[in-house]
Amino acid sequence: MLTFFFTDKNGKRCEIKNVLTAEISADVDVPADELVMTVPYDEKFGNADMLEAYDGKSLVFVGQADEIVSIVRTDGAIVRLSARSLAGRLLDNEAEPVTYVNPAAKFIFERHLKPFGIVGYDGDEHPFMGTIKIEKGMTEWQVLEKFCNGRYGKSPRITGAGFALMCGTYGGAKPIVFGRNGVGYTSLREYIKPCKVISQVKLRTEEYGGYKSVISNKCVADRIKRVRYVNAFLDNNAVKTADRMIENGNRQSFEIILECAECLCGVVGRRAVINDSLIGKREGLIVKSIKYSLGKNGESTTVVLGKENGDVADELHN
Repeated sequence: MLTFFFTDKNGKRCEIKNVLTAEISADVDVPADELVMTVPYDEKFGNADMLEAYDGKSLVFVGQADEIVSIVRTDGAIVRLSARSLAGRLLDNEAEPVTYVNPAAKFIFERHLKPFGIVGYDGDEHPFMGTIKIEKGMTEWQVLEKFCNGRYGKSPRITGAGFALMCGTYGGAKPIVFGRNGVGYTSLREYIKPCKVISQVKLRTEEYGGYKSVISNKCVADRIKRVRYVNAFLDNNAVKTADRMIENGNRQSFEIILECAECLCGVVGRRAVINDSLIGKREGLIVKSIKYSLGKNGESTTVVLGKENGDVADELHN
């Protein structure tokens, strides 16, 4: 079971002994993890600054309190504490407009991550060959995202413990196994959603022309027809926009939801395998999101799995 600590604005750190409820949410598509917890009312929590959660000795969440709410009810008073992980600082801070030439991971870390408490990174020291222009209004997170997409072709992730994953390795090559000889679960739901798939995106490339260019979804059969339109004349990144629309639709078309009676924080982004005696084996999966809950009935984690490469279910290929 997780243990929780808070540090006040004077730097005093202590364990939170009597946690009534706690939830930790993490998603590969959301930069910052979130912790929401309730505790019996104590005025000391009004001075809370940093919140931490540990699974044994492993730090699984650290973040600065975003909101502190005191609630008085007929059955007593409680305090609700909400915090985002350190990635929240990157979202909240605007980066200085500048242009970098051939920046490397270490430079990006030192300049844009370390000042906000990020403790380390996994990037190599081969530089990004070219320029990265930081426009006015870009956040520190957008700088990191731009560098990682350009250098590694991957979206970055900041773990709940404050470590920057730049290369998309997310916990290593070894997948987490659910089912036989792995993590147990109390229920499994598999969703196949053809309604989410986009079969084609048509592009308009001339100001007064029609939508004549077509980008097709190669992952689905011809029987699925669902078309979108993008005005490429107004969008300089129209092809990337179209690819992203198709990829997002594919990702949303298949997922497996597991209910597990234990803490599974820190597994978001990891490859996964299901080995079930009834439905068989499911491979090529990735942990899309988790929601950890702690309450009077103990702890549990809802785990959402999707296709690792943004693919669709096998049933949609045929």
